[in-house]
Amino acid sequence: MDKQVDKLATMLAAMSAQIDAALRESDAPAATLVETAHAMGQATQTIAKSLFDFSGSPARVFQDLMMLHDDMHARSTKAATAIQFHDRLVQCLTHVSAGLSLMAEFVSHGGARSAEDWNKLRDRIRGLMSMEGERALFDQLSGVPESMGAKTARMEDESGKSGKVELF
Repeated sequence: MDKQVDKLATMLAAMSAQIDAALRESDAPAATLVETAHAMGQATQTIAKSLFDFSGSPARVFQDLMMLHDDMHARSTKAATAIQFHDRLVQCLTHVSAGLSLMAEFVSHGGARSAEDWNKLRDRIRGLMSMEGERALFDQLSGVPESMGAKTARMEDESGKSGKVELF
């Protein structure tokens, strides 16, 4: 039985390492997206200012620049939304990876565990989660009674943790 537990702990640790590696690989492209979105936002402001200064000049140039401004502004908004999606994805995968690591550690450091030990592990893993949707899904899938999950959510609201978002 110990050999099976060791194999399970090793697999959990390997899954966690794979997630961590994928997250690290996404850092550079995400930083590029952030930089691009900021640059585009600043460019649209510069274009808008220039357009208003230039508005009495040839109408065609004004219209072309205004279309460029509108397009760049729309694209910068889409880029910002993509960055927010990426940030949520990174947060979620970071929480999953940390949870897998906790499980690997838990499984590798003991055989049979009490129900209280499993509940403590569940609470530690749930405590890693910063998004309400993650906690609700975790509660549902891990078999936490609804009243217990609601009580935990209420306690978090009172302590100011609910709705906490980690920013990159």
